[in-house]
Formats: sequence, C-alpha cells, structure tokens
Amino acid sequence: MAKVFLTNASGYIGKAVAKAALKKGHTVTALARSPESAQKLEKIGVKPVPGDLKEPQKYIDAVRQADIVIHTAATNDADTGKYDTLTVDSILDAVKGTKATFIYTSGTWVLGDTGDIIADEQTPYEPLPFVAWRAENEQKVVTAAQQGTRTVVIRPVIVYGGEEGIIDNLLQQAQKTAKVIYVENGANYWSLVHVDDLADLYLLAIEKAQPGSLYNASTEYLPAKEIAELVAKAAGNAQAKSLPLEEARQLLSIFADAFALDQKIGAVKAKQELGWQPKAPTFAEDVKKARTLTAGRA
Repeated sequence: MAKVFLTNASGYIGKAVAKAALKKGHTVTALARSPESAQKLEKIGVKPVPGDLKEPQKYIDAVRQADIVIHTAATNDADTGKYDTLTVDSILDAVKGTKATFIYTSGTWVLGDTGDIIADEQTPYEPLPFVAWRAENEQKVVTAAQQGTRTVVIRPVIVYGGEEGIIDNLLQQAQKTAKVIYVENGANYWSLVHVDDLADLYLLAIEKAQPGSLYNASTEYLPAKEIAELVAKAAGNAQAKSLPLEEARQLLSIFADAFALDQKIGAVKAKQELGWQPKAPTFAEDVKKARTLTAGRA
C-alpha cells in the first residue's frame, strides 16, 4: 500500500479523500494548521504534520517521503492564488525525478460560462478572474509530466453531501434567513458531484491515471433555480429567491458571478479511462436528508 500525503485532510474534500485512502489500506499523513486540526486528523487515523501552505519548508520533508501527494488545501484569503502557486511549485520541485505521484485539485470555474455545450477536458479556458491562477497551475502540473513526473489534475464541480461545502452553506443560510438565492432567472445550470463519488475518483486516479491526465468530476447538472428550490424545501420554511446579478454581487461579492455561471460539465473521460462509476445518491435524493442534518445543528 502507498504512503499518501495530503495538504488538507480536515476540510471537505480532503477529509473524504483521506478516509477513502485509509479504507483502501494506505497510510495517510496530512498538513495540520492548528492543534485542533491535528486532533481531528488523529481521530480518523491520519498522522498530522504541523504547518500551513505559507511555509513549504515545514511540510516538504513529508512530501518527499510520500508515494502519493494530493493537494486539496487553500488558504481561502486574498492571497489564495499566491500560496496555491507556491505549493504547486514546491511540490513539483520535491517530487521531480522520483516515482511519486502528484494530484492537483482544481475546479471547473476555470472554464467560465460554457453555455449549451457539455464541457469536457478539451473545453478552452475562460476562467473567472478570481481563479485565473488555477488555470495556470493546472497547466504547470499537466506539463510536468513531460519531464517524467506522474501528475494528475482533478476538477471537481460543485460538491454536495455531508455537512460542508457550498450546498451546506446554502442550507444553513436558508435556516437563518428563510431564503435561498439564485441569480436572475436561474436557468443557468450548475454541475454537481457527491463528495463520496469524488473521493472514489481520487483513489482511481492513484491506481490508474496516466501521467499528465486531467479529469472533470461531475455526475449531473441542474438549473440553479431548481437547486435553490430543492434546498429551500429541505430547509423547511425557506423560499427560493431571484436576485439581479448586480444586487447579487453586493450580497455575494465575487461569488455572485460563480453562482451565475452556466455549466454542464461531462465526465466521460474519467468513466472510460479510470472506470469511475458514481453510485452516491443524486442531488435531489441527498438534499432530502439535509433537513435532518441542519435541524440537528440549529
């Protein structure tokens, strides 16, 4: 079994990947930004490495000791792009000339508005400005395979399932405000993937992906208005509410433009090349359970 290092195993995606890796028998080490994070990691069987993305020297030895390095972390501040680039550069340098695999987590906001087409891995970049750096880092990771490094990029769409992420945030806001916001007429599509199916894809990439591969991670797409209505219904007494884009920008800042994106993302490549077979509940099925989850935290 492999030695896996994650840049975050206490966050939404990273925790799911860590649990899936442990279930497969891999040993897992992960970056821990605080004593609280370290305790969370130890509880699920992950060995913590104290540090954060801003100081690669604190975790780079753990990278060098790993067979698989998976970058799932973000600083989630104004310098997110800066530190993501620092992390990518540091990891690529550390694994160069070794047999290690580096899996980079990107996202489909790098494609911008894809309109009526079902976007695939060949769809050109048109990133939202606040994630433009991610497209550059994707290409850096993919092209590193030309120098002999086994690299893989995974692009999740909007992730659902469990008690974290964008959808869960919408549920919590719905409980507080009795509203679920969508932009304009809500006819734009959001693509979705369950966190457990996504974790399975990472494990398949470890086992089967060719160097330099890039995979979209998506299982379905629904109109934003329909998603808002399903979330509102799950929250109980909430209503789906349309906002003009400019008004949404005042409320949601840069994320309003992400909410307004029209994206139907396909994942044929992952299914054909890796044998990915998503089996988690659909969004509509899963969100029905969320009412109990949110009520339990109220």
